[in-house]
Amino acid sequence: MHAPHDQTPDAPATPETMETPDSSETVTPDPAETPEMSEPTAEPRPQPKSAYELPSKKNTVLRNMLWALALTMAVVIVIGIAFFGVGSSNDREPLENSALDVAESAERAQQVAGFPVAAPPPAAGWSERSARFTDGDSPRWQVEYTSPQDSLVTLTEETEVSAPMVSSALPGTVVEEELDIEGTPCQVLSGGEGGAARLGVSCQGEDFGLLVHGDTDREELLTLMEAALTDVRESARS
Repeated sequence: MHAPHDQTPDAPATPETMETPDSSETVTPDPAETPEMSEPTAEPRPQPKSAYELPSKKNTVLRNMLWALALTMAVVIVIGIAFFGVGSSNDREPLENSALDVAESAERAQQVAGFPVAAPPPAAGWSERSARFTDGDSPRWQVEYTSPQDSLVTLTEETEVSAPMVSSALPGTVVEEELDIEGTPCQVLSGGEGGAARLGVSCQGEDFGLLVHGDTDREELLTLMEAALTDVRESARS
């Protein structure tokens, strides 16, 4: 049978007749199907050191060196204190086991001194600390005592009371008083450094000169000087 002319069968679809998507429409890719772009990798930051980090070999060597240095310094300080002591000479006391015989030392010094050596025995409250004789062009005899007030008092004797002898003991010496002790002309002196004035008593005999000085009062100095002059007279008679 022939189909009527007004009814034409649908023609098969062809590529020309198929609808195509509009080329102007933007297609958004599916994030799940699009590979992610890798971001630039940042450099790793240094991690802070832990307080509980085990010591390294370098740190251990340095620590050992510091400990060795500290130990050496401690030993040096202990040895220095043992040999030289601490504090001023006024605070130092002679060792208990040290043998000090001022009278015997004075006898040996008397043989070469050229003047009657004064070695008065210490009175009550006084103690002998040291005795020394220096030979040469200007022989000198020197004895150190501890006074009842626990002060260092020095007795120095030469053939005469010279200016160097006085100035070395009392810098900037000033004569405070003229007096006579047992028939010997004497002077009360003052002087010192750094504003620390000290007193002294000097006496000039016929063939000797005596100087007593220390950080103490006038009465203690006069007491020692009187004892020294008495001992000198006794030595001259013998």
